Amino acid sequence: MSGALRFEILGPQRAWFADREIDLGPGKQRAVLAVLLLSTGRPVATGQIVEAVWPDDPPANGPNVVQKYVAGLRRVLEPDRSPRTPGQVISLTDAGYLLRVDPEAVDAVRFERGVQAARRRHESGVTEQALAELTAALDLWHGEPFTGFSGAVFEAARHRLVELRAVALETRAELKLDSGRHRELVGELVELVAEFPVRERLRHQYMLALYRSGRQAEALAAYRDIDSLLREEYGIGPGEALRGLHGRILRADPTLTASVPETGWPASASAARQAENRVPAHPSADSHPAAPAAPPSAPPPAQAVPAQATPPPRASGPSPQASGPLPQAAVPPYADLPSPLYPALAGLPAGPPSPFAVDQPRRERHRCRHG
Repeated sequence: MSGALRFEILGPQRAWFADREIDLGPGKQRAVLAVLLLSTGRPVATGQIVEAVWPDDPPANGPNVVQKYVAGLRRVLEPDRSPRTPGQVISLTDAGYLLRVDPEAVDAVRFERGVQAARRRHESGVTEQALAELTAALDLWHGEPFTGFSGAVFEAARHRLVELRAVALETRAELKLDSGRHRELVGELVELVAEFPVRERLRHQYMLALYRSGRQAEALAAYRDIDSLLREEYGIGPGEALRGLHGRILRADPTLTASVPETGWPASASAARQAENRVPAHPSADSHPAAPAAPPSAPPPAQAVPAQATPPPRASGPSPQASGPLPQAAVPPYADLPSPLYPALAGLPAGPPSPFAVDQPRRERHRCRHG
């Protein structure tokens, strides 16, 4: 039966056998299953299950209670199994209880593998397929994971999965910007900025999509929104990438729309990102000209340009008009994703990542200044 089982934890916890949904029983029994799903294919000690499911008030006879809930799970996951026959889906080993299912049967595992596959396709230059892989992986989400479960184990797993989803959403938006789909992306980014209000990379993409759609004033208003939010809530200002983009939008920097088609895919997505991420050294990003120019709605008519107007390329040295790529604007590398989903269950140190992508060194400096 294990080959036909499917489990969903990216949203309300559910299990399926073929097309039939399984009643997983009471809350604590579902929590025991969730712990096993977080370490699919690896045994989990009874003491770890007790600590995860009852973090504040563990029962005195914890191992017996876990055994009772495991028996209940075996009945619903293997209804045809004889009571005296060893469990095939959940078995007891010397190291603890082991959930024996195909990892692909768990939606969270398929999500992480889909993100990895998208990264490999993007590195190979197959950008359209990378976008399709990311979209398919993100479509597996149906809500916040582990709703109703409390404790450090579930909080850490929840924060980690939410962070992975946020990075995947940012990367998908980056690929759409590279492909010239900025007009259709604006509405999607409105929702994402509302869901993740302090993720600066999403704000950067939102401002850029607005500007490329001919909405310069709205792009500048989006910057004022994030600037006010960060200063009021955290006592800090936007990071270098956002400040730089703000200044370039004020100056109507032509490189913000260079090499980006309205539709279709650019000849070199990496070249388009490199052009976007370069910031002129002068004037400063914080300058405010009295009359900012509006972005061009269409390219100017072609004009004859003397050959001498284009300077020869420099052999070496930095461009006088650029200060290098901005770290937050570039697509961050995908790190290899650990297994199992919650590393602490395998004896590794763990801690929930912050759901806010605010620059930590700047927070530390603010705390030093203000005590």
